[in-house]
Amino acid sequence: MKYLQTTIIQPFCLSGIGVHSGQFITTRVEPSGVNTGICFWREDISVQDNKIQATIDNTVNAQLCTRIENQAGIGINTIEHFMSALFAMGIDNANIFVDGPEMPILDGSADPIIKALLNAGQKQYSHGVKYLHILKSVSIDGEDGSWAQIEPASDLQISLHIDFPDDGIGQQQVDYSFTPTSYIEQIAPARTFCMMRDVVNMQRAGLAQGGSLENAIVVDNGKILNDGGLRMENECVNHKVLDCLGDLFLSGMLVSGKIKAFKPGHALTVSLMKMLLADKSSYEIRTYTEDTPRAGGYVQFPKVAAAVSA
Repeated sequence: MKYLQTTIIQPFCLSGIGVHSGQFITTRVEPSGVNTGICFWREDISVQDNKIQATIDNTVNAQLCTRIENQAGIGINTIEHFMSALFAMGIDNANIFVDGPEMPILDGSADPIIKALLNAGQKQYSHGVKYLHILKSVSIDGEDGSWAQIEPASDLQISLHIDFPDDGIGQQQVDYSFTPTSYIEQIAPARTFCMMRDVVNMQRAGLAQGGSLENAIVVDNGKILNDGGLRMENECVNHKVLDCLGDLFLSGMLVSGKIKAFKPGHALTVSLMKMLLADKSSYEIRTYTEDTPRAGGYVQFPKVAAAVSA
């Protein structure tokens, strides 16, 4: 038996502020056909090609988010939380319509998206699911001593270390083995974060125009400014896992391997995946069978969803 490609059953909408643009944005997620992958559509643009396929080749440089563009230069920002949630729920195909330049940040986590996907349900197709099986280690160095590496493993594992100059974040380490349930409990609720000292500079650069304590953790000289504090221990590094999974899914496939990174970020993860895919000796594309546990997402969505509190 093969694990099968999926899409959602019921369309749904989510609305909220774009964290960087400050615009109020509505997105609509709809079912899509087999082998179509994840596709974004800019409904606010009609005179040019407004379809943007979520692939690693369509990523372009962007500050503090993941951006993809089509050949006409039409793009969409801040897709990482939606991509991460789709990966975790095992949704291989979906059309995502959006009426602005970026996805809504919602509460800064993937939790609202997960709940919407659980309510939407999942339809299976008759086509099998392919995945990247890592054969050898690939690594890349970034700025300020950052680095990332992917190496062979029997399932999907992520080991991240962050280091920030504010004691409210400081150094945090996580060693995470992906399962849908652990994602829902530990990763999806983890919010994006920043240091108060960076907010003014971000806004001067035209970023974080919609940022607030409603959609991000803000720390200042060791203090969490949000009412209620953190949702969990090491919430910040758990959010980095959330981001990493979203960026990995831009490969268009699930991944069986171990990611290690120090000071991870979107640009670093995307560069690592581009380097990996450029070296065909470093991976194989395989199809999941009954005796190869799926590295991401639900095989029997209703059964697993029923066991998880939404």
